Amino acid sequence: MSQRRRGPSKGDLRERAILDTARELLARKPLAEITIDELAAGAEISRSSFYFYFDSKLAVVVALLHGLSGELGRDSEPWLEGTGPDEPALRRSLAALAVLWRDQGRLIAGALAAAPGCPPIARWRAGLREAHVARLAARITRDRAAGLAPDGPAPRVLAALVDDLRTAAFAAADDPEGLVDDLITVELRMLYGDLPVPHPPG
Repeated sequence: MSQRRRGPSKGDLRERAILDTARELLARKPLAEITIDELAAGAEISRSSFYFYFDSKLAVVVALLHGLSGELGRDSEPWLEGTGPDEPALRRSLAALAVLWRDQGRLIAGALAAAPGCPPIARWRAGLREAHVARLAARITRDRAAGLAPDGPAPRVLAALVDDLRTAAFAAADDPEGLVDDLITVELRMLYGDLPVPHPPG
């Protein structure tokens, strides 16, 4: 006899409501100005009930960040697994990242600023950075072995510079999507030397 598939539990729905409330509040104001009472009210639960799901405001932010991890790397697969100065693949990757920074920039920038003094956020940032650096370094190594990219700094060093550059650029940008063309030019030249300036499609 087949079992009926169950939907999300009441607890799952309340936890999701807390996370959704935090995401909405962070779009309007800094984390430091958000209170537990606001998070609880947005989820339509009491303050005491909030602590059944999260032990602090920081725990909510860490949960949001882990949820973002997949999105931050979701559209980079074709670029990281490809070869050569594939401008269209890099453009798709950076354009998707720019949209995420546009929509979730306050959360991401706040997390990056808090990371040095906050071990849970520092671990999230280090894991995310390492995943990107390792895969980009592997791509650089492949391209150099195939004669598609010039020798230069060690692949991991160069990959880390690319990662730090794009993160700092997006964190400081008022218009993340407006950065895409410049980032494409800079990253391709960092990896492949003096290339023609790429132009957006259309």
